[in-house]
Amino acid sequence: MTYAFSHRGVRTGSEENTLLAFERAWQVGIRHFETDVRASKDGTVYAFHDDTLDRVTDARGPIAEYTDAQLATVRANGQPLCRLEELLDAFPEAMLNIDVKDESVIAPLACLIDRRSVHERIALASFDDKRSAAVAHLLGRPVRRSPGQRQMAQIYACAQLLGRVPRGLLKPYWAVQIPATYKGLPVATRRLVRAVQGAGTEVHVWVVNDEAQMRRLVEFGVDALMTDRAPTLMRVLRG
Repeated sequence: MTYAFSHRGVRTGSEENTLLAFERAWQVGIRHFETDVRASKDGTVYAFHDDTLDRVTDARGPIAEYTDAQLATVRANGQPLCRLEELLDAFPEAMLNIDVKDESVIAPLACLIDRRSVHERIALASFDDKRSAAVAHLLGRPVRRSPGQRQMAQIYACAQLLGRVPRGLLKPYWAVQIPATYKGLPVATRRLVRAVQGAGTEVHVWVVNDEAQMRRLVEFGVDALMTDRAPTLMRVLRG
């Protein structure tokens, strides 16, 4: 049965990755959150996507150049920025799919996961597989991971050309997380879904906001969908 991820929470404006955005997702029944992490100048891990504060906050410049004291005054559509530890505390039953955005956050993220012993609640992702692998290598216990872009290209080619994916290629990963399309070409095809699942790995599709597309992918049997439109996706899944 397909389940739902809220992509950076539910927002009405630029308050993505804030506690309020994730609270809205929780209220409609979503228990899996997709978020991103960056580190402050002090090495604190924040749920934040961009390398700069410009797009979604009232501040400017790289988040990595701000201290925690400075970030405490920054607002995203009126909401304070969210430290990853706050997100873990606010939703102790939520599972977090974390996109490791750059190298500077690798060590702080690993330290936080180990210190809080939240390994079973964490899945690591990154366009660059080396970043998620680096975090996993530093951890005292294993966590879930999904492949990066290069590995995904290999998986896609095997699925489309051979109709199967070697288990060795998928062995490090709990799920293959893919866009529905890439440069106009379909990625989340029925053939790929069957090939990946046939090797014992889940298929997650991001970021799906169109209701008709949600229904089509559920019909394909994908394991999870990531969306900005959590209420719509939950209505489709419950239906």
